[in-house]
Amino acid sequence: MAVQSVRPRVAIQNVVAATDFSPASEIALQYAVAIARRYGSRIQLVHAIARDKHEPGVPRTTGALWGHSTEAEAAEKLNALAADFPDLEISEWVLQGTEVEVVERLLSFDQVDLVVIGTHAAKGFRRFAIGSAAEHFFRHVHCPVLAVGPSARPCQKEWEPRHLLLTTDLQSSEATATLCAMRLAGEHEARLSLLHVAPPAPAPFPENQHVVARPYFQSRLKELLAYKPKPDFPVEFLVEFGDDAVTQIVRTARERASDLIVLSVHRAEPWGFHFVHEAYRIVAEAPCPVLITQRDL
Repeated sequence: MAVQSVRPRVAIQNVVAATDFSPASEIALQYAVAIARRYGSRIQLVHAIARDKHEPGVPRTTGALWGHSTEAEAAEKLNALAADFPDLEISEWVLQGTEVEVVERLLSFDQVDLVVIGTHAAKGFRRFAIGSAAEHFFRHVHCPVLAVGPSARPCQKEWEPRHLLLTTDLQSSEATATLCAMRLAGEHEARLSLLHVAPPAPAPFPENQHVVARPYFQSRLKELLAYKPKPDFPVEFLVEFGDDAVTQIVRTARERASDLIVLSVHRAEPWGFHFVHEAYRIVAEAPCPVLITQRDL
């Protein structure tokens, strides 16, 4: 996502919109179209057909990217979708390959600023498989990903987010996510909340941990903005305590009527860390889209 020095503060010229023609990807396409109209972007509409063979250790499917159509059927459906938006410059792509091959192909597209993808609801083992593959996708596409989950509100005709929620674990560099959130808040004159969810302290501290710990974590949140220009929009610094960070994040998004959650993940993090960040679970439960960036460290 390129950043300009004058308004508009955010420049999104090329958007990749992934679709498997499901209801989830239809809502994701609504967001891609609204964003393209807002920023004058070009859209590359992509449908991927998975090969029977897939990479060992990489779960199959990433939500609204892989489908089961034949190439001819997919091309026809893409053409019909593009025809619904004659005011936009849209190119259509049918990709075939394994998950890793398709991600690499997406990376080869010229100057992709944003990938928009929908995710399906799932339970049990299927949820684990889809979630793991989705996080694989989040960590390997080297540009911001707008993930639209099954609980996200449909997009309005115009995309004008009024509240952004930047969530952070304060563990490593989150400069990219912070910059994206600030640029978007400034561009749309939106409110910005920074949220950190800390685990409960052991006894005897839980009853009064907010007295000591909350100011400390709030100061850490303020440090994220310390070397940025002073924001000309409302900013608040939130600290919550709980064992389930995802539940706290989703609850805060609902209470604040957030239009966008912004978070970051580590690039190419090993599969064993799937349950540490749980980006997919946030996407699956969030009432709004989630903008996912990659950390530098």
